[in-house]
Amino acid sequence: MKKFFLILITFIILSCNDKPISLKNLDKTHSETENQVDKTEYENHEEIHEEMDKVSKELDKFNEQLIKLYSDSKKNPEKVLAKTDSLLSVNKNEKSKYKSQIKSNIEDGLHDLKAEIFYKIGKYNESITELNYTKYRHGETAVKYAANYIKLKNYEKAKSFIDSIGGFYINDYATANYYESIKNKPEALKIYTIIKKDKSIKHYAYYKLAVERFEELNKKNPKLLNEIYFPTGDPSFEVCDSDNINRSKIFKLMEELPENQEWAGTSILESPQINDKNYYLVRVYTKEKKEFNYLVYQKTFEIKFLDPKTKKLLTLTEWRETK
Repeated sequence: MKKFFLILITFIILSCNDKPISLKNLDKTHSETENQVDKTEYENHEEIHEEMDKVSKELDKFNEQLIKLYSDSKKNPEKVLAKTDSLLSVNKNEKSKYKSQIKSNIEDGLHDLKAEIFYKIGKYNESITELNYTKYRHGETAVKYAANYIKLKNYEKAKSFIDSIGGFYINDYATANYYESIKNKPEALKIYTIIKKDKSIKHYAYYKLAVERFEELNKKNPKLLNEIYFPTGDPSFEVCDSDNINRSKIFKLMEELPENQEWAGTSILESPQINDKNYYLVRVYTKEKKEFNYLVYQKTFEIKFLDPKTKKLLTLTEWRETK
């Protein structure tokens, strides 16, 4: 096989080169050919990334435009609806190399915008028409359908969409809203209670809304909702309060501690989002199967050692002096 490969290379070189080549230079030529292939593959890889970056920039531009449209729609919804129709028409005929690759993203975003505007101005059938642009009927889209049908007092249709939400973050809250809207206070309160007790979802935007509904329904004469939460498509809206930046910084701090040089892993056992405190409870595992517990404060990132036996907190200096 190797002999065949060398003969093939020789044939290619001879056929592409008018000058004869000696066999003693064949290995050198073979190596140069491989280097050229590697270089070409690298250049192709770089080119792909450059192309992807250009497409990504177009998507960023559209999201910025969409954010402005959502903002403008609060003051002049009719004007934004007209502008959105114009943008949909332009997008349909888009031919540019990079923007044409995000045509579906643009279409989705603009139809969602129109559906939301129509919902907010009370044109529920028109909102449903905009949602019909896609065959997708789950997640937030299902919630939007349900919200419209509740307003149209088509409770059976609304329930069918509530049931089709699936395992999405908004499922429980939207379902509780539905039960409120049909005056089933006990069922709604039961779901709000479950949400309120689940500290792991406190970072979601709807969590506070659920707690507010829980408190309202526990009043002597509560005012029941007659609507289902309509999830916004505004890119600037944060569905949840992510603390990924803090967590990344904590992981880095843990790896840099001298005591953790035989680091094997880090777990964040508690966070301010869950424990309602101002610190993260962190556990570090070493290759020697040791465990160290630390408290890292949310604002200052000060680190303290937590003695697992005495439950005492020590500064790093105090802890090191006890060794």
